[in-house]
Amino acid sequence: MPEREWFVDGHIPARTVTLLSGDGGTGKSLLALQLGAAMALGTDTAGLAPRPGRCLYIGAEDEEAEFHRRLAAIVAHHGCGLADFGDRFHLAAMAERGDPILAQPSRAGVLEPTPTWRLLTDHAADYRPDLVVLDTSADVFAADEIKRPQVRAFITMLRRLAIDCDAAVLLLSHPSLTGINTGSGTSGSTAWSNSVRSRLYLTKPGGEDADPDTRVLTTMKANYGRIGDAIRLRWQDGVFVPDDGRSPAAELDAATAERTFLALLSKLTRQGQKVSPNPSPSYAAKLFAEHPEGRGTSRKQFAAAMQRLLDDGRIKIVEEGPPSRTYKRLLVTAECFGPAASNLGSN
Repeated sequence: MPEREWFVDGHIPARTVTLLSGDGGTGKSLLALQLGAAMALGTDTAGLAPRPGRCLYIGAEDEEAEFHRRLAAIVAHHGCGLADFGDRFHLAAMAERGDPILAQPSRAGVLEPTPTWRLLTDHAADYRPDLVVLDTSADVFAADEIKRPQVRAFITMLRRLAIDCDAAVLLLSHPSLTGINTGSGTSGSTAWSNSVRSRLYLTKPGGEDADPDTRVLTTMKANYGRIGDAIRLRWQDGVFVPDDGRSPAAELDAATAERTFLALLSKLTRQGQKVSPNPSPSYAAKLFAEHPEGRGTSRKQFAAAMQRLLDDGRIKIVEEGPPSRTYKRLLVTAECFGPAASNLGSN
């Protein structure tokens, strides 16, 4: 039996259509550019290993100069220049070159290819790309995204292009508000997700302490692989790189939380206030997050800082009070002397 072909192993199959969706501003266009550039340069990118080959990128949202700026940052990250692409990367910035629509409905509601589609297929037949990127579906598909027959007809057109060129087709899209709120990343008819063979969703992690530079690329559908796989990425100097959780910003925030924790613990101790290591009205993380000098650090960040400081021995847990009503409080280790020093617990 012939082996299944992949553009990116486990994520983007060859000879068919993959949908990459992402909220506005998440960077799906940048990620697609990185994949195309990496295949043209024969290298890995963002923790992914695309098959070396040729990329044809149809971009309808940005001007050519913007694409060049992004590509310049990408090749610089790889220690190369734009000339190193040779003939392996073709870019058509349709925002300033003409009508990007590839398919639109006739008066009878039947989806029909446009002259731009015929230009695309003619060029692809000569160029023989290994990857075709269409950025985005809202710009190249002029029919109703809710009408299942029209959506399926469009994906069928793209699948035929992939088969004829022996290429992967990567279609970028914006999710609907419902798709964002539910975390599904979908938009319009379910035919978009049902018709493609792989669907990826690029998101920004939510939450109070989320780093604005981090992203998560999740496999939402994979007919030929596992679903649910997630790759953590970080925006750094104009490109996405694998996120190891130890970003300079995160480390700086952690160091700030530790310094602020020590300063506030010392101050409150001198004022005679007892600060507790356990959840309570006097819980350290709660008190410090609400303190005017908390420097905007969250309760969760202070709790993590407290544990690190305990692990490093820079703060100590002290037991005080009579045997019948002992309680625990926190003290800065360097300030533990006199009677309190003899009551230090093993923690």
